[in-house]
Amino acid sequence: MLRQCASLAQCVQRARFTPRVLNQCRQAEVVSLPSSVFYGQSRFARVRQIATEANRVKIDYDTKYANKLKEAAKKRGVTVEELKTKLQEEAQQEAKRKAQAAEVRKAELEAQKAKQQQKAVDSQAEAVKASAQKPYESSAPTLDKIVKLELFEKENPETIEKIWTDFHADKDCITAVIPKGTYDTLFQRSQKYPMFIVPMPREAGIEFFFMQFIFHQCHFTSLLEYKAKGTEARPFLTITHFPELADSKGIVLMKGEISDNPRMIDTQNAQFLAFALQQFYATGAQSKFELVEKFHRAPHEFDYQELINEIERVV
Repeated sequence: MLRQCASLAQCVQRARFTPRVLNQCRQAEVVSLPSSVFYGQSRFARVRQIATEANRVKIDYDTKYANKLKEAAKKRGVTVEELKTKLQEEAQQEAKRKAQAAEVRKAELEAQKAKQQQKAVDSQAEAVKASAQKPYESSAPTLDKIVKLELFEKENPETIEKIWTDFHADKDCITAVIPKGTYDTLFQRSQKYPMFIVPMPREAGIEFFFMQFIFHQCHFTSLLEYKAKGTEARPFLTITHFPELADSKGIVLMKGEISDNPRMIDTQNAQFLAFALQQFYATGAQSKFELVEKFHRAPHEFDYQELINEIERVV
């Protein structure tokens, strides 16, 4: 008997170190895994294959939680099938409630965004309106410094235009009388897009001028000088708009003064620049104002040749 036990122990001891037995034990731990998982693969590949095999195993939840389902159904006084149906309905209702809540939240966020956008628009409109209440910057002239404003208030628009034109006929400047509606458009756009460039035909080709609005004034200088001196560039032409009679007479008076320090343009050039200003900001085709917008919003897409083409259409 002792001899048999010793023999059996020796068999067991030998079995512990037999590769075949060891392999069978490993396969018993992970059901139906191929032997390639343990031989000839990296550790990461082994882990991934084990996970893949585990995902193939379908868990029978009805069997696994059968007792708990029966207990829950008993507490509610229904059958297991009725309980599962009820739970499914509750889950669907909860999903529907969450979806509705998400839609409400989305609508609230959109309404809040629209409100903020409208507030920004209103704020911008107020800024433009406030700017309109400030006729000029401190260095700009006012109409009452040029003419007797109380006398103009007694005249009709046609008479005012004649007086204004005759008054400046022998002076080295340009003048115009602009309808209020046209100037309202020009002013609002100029406050939003205060800078632009205008190509002006010259004897030797085309010269680009840089223009900048400051309230009711517009300053022109050579683009080359602006690039070289920036804000210190000399204004070759300063156009001033006088809106004092806009509400009472429906007109805005304009005066353009040419700088003599030194004189770089003549009266004909000044008239062209004033005409181009109105074309791009008020009276021209929509394609012209779109170039002004592009100059500010997408300068990398701005096409100088397209600008020249627009000028050639009106000269």
